[in-house]
Amino acid sequence: MASTIHIDYAALHACEVHLISDVEGSHQHHSGRRVSIVELGSDGLVGFGEVVGLDLPNYSSEWSRGSDYLLRRLILPEIIERRQVGFHSLDWLVGNGASRFALECAILDLLAKRAGKGITDYLAVLFESDSYLPSRKLSFGVSIGTLSGYASALSEIERASRQGVRRIKLKVNKNRALEFIDKAFDFDPLEVVLDFNGSLSPDDLGLMRELENRGLSFVEEPTSNLGLIGYGELSRSFDIRIFLDETASSQAVVNDLPYFADGLGFVVKPYRFGSLFSLHRALEVLAEHGIACYAGGMFEASIGRRFLLAFASHRCFTETGDMAPSGWYYDRDLGPPVIPGEGENFLSPQFEFGTDVAAIEGHSCTNECITLM
Repeated sequence: MASTIHIDYAALHACEVHLISDVEGSHQHHSGRRVSIVELGSDGLVGFGEVVGLDLPNYSSEWSRGSDYLLRRLILPEIIERRQVGFHSLDWLVGNGASRFALECAILDLLAKRAGKGITDYLAVLFESDSYLPSRKLSFGVSIGTLSGYASALSEIERASRQGVRRIKLKVNKNRALEFIDKAFDFDPLEVVLDFNGSLSPDDLGLMRELENRGLSFVEEPTSNLGLIGYGELSRSFDIRIFLDETASSQAVVNDLPYFADGLGFVVKPYRFGSLFSLHRALEVLAEHGIACYAGGMFEASIGRRFLLAFASHRCFTETGDMAPSGWYYDRDLGPPVIPGEGENFLSPQFEFGTDVAAIEGHSCTNECITLM
């Protein structure tokens, strides 16, 4: 199977997408998102990929405008220079996971369309694997920030319950964690997760004891700078599951999980891996060793969310993912919205990629679309 393709042109669209309501993250307040879309053309077909990044570089070193600069000045000109591209021909692109992931998703979209397949079906062909399950029903969860105020957070929890969300992840500080847990469980049958984003100090870890027997699914990234061995010891000290997010962000860390971090869970944010083949190898390791994991989102618009759902069909995923429908975040998405089936409260990884250039250009900022021929 040929996994390379000739590129006729490349374009980058910078779009402003407004959120239905402000989102209070652990690192930034969001009233909208700047979304960068990579567009590749080949023999009459068009493929799209979304750069997954936030507006400021205070969560990771990659951020939306930084990725824009790299794509405009280095990556897309190099693609046009080479013309014939494939996944393994991009190994020169190191250390810029979000940019590479967007580019590889656009290539994946082109290859799937050329083969007449959906993305999830094509993943099975690309990786020669039966691990991707197109008919899998994906329950979905959302993250809710609590720093913007008690009433606002409770309103979002109620909204999640009303819209059929299976799980909520509360981004909390140590002072109000117990209070929010009790309120969240008023909305049965929600699964509840706490995410401290590494904010607990060693002196605060006694709070973990108070969280035991509270009915939580798990606690995510309670403290920072422990490493896998330290987190493994912490997990064995408390009767509550611990999942790693920021600590576990590469294939190398995933490879070490079975040996140094028994009992820990893992949050897979696909864009962090950059290379689709690196991501696939990590998912296979998680499946082989039975490590609990879920697919994590980053406010993706419909383009990025469709790829997230496709990879979330992998058999390794054991937990409800952060993969809310488009309507949770956006009143007008970058193309056909990601929605549950009628009367259903789950999402399907099997979809028709209906996005077109006109839908994207309707969001594009003035003079912020470039095209290289």
